[in-house]
Amino acid sequence: MVKLSPEALEARREYRRQYEREYRRRWRQKPENRLKEKEYERRYWERKVQQSKA
Repeated sequence: MVKLSPEALEARREYRRQYEREYRRRWRQKPENRLKEKEYERRYWERKVQQSKA
């Protein structure tokens, strides 16, 4: 295992973050995925509301 400097680790993390952000942005541009995301968000909030009522 290669020991990386903190700067290298940070750079790698930053690259990964940007890659993921870009990937999600592209993914969201497809209409069928946007619908999936809306559906997911709706379910998420419904769960949140149920948890707060309990």
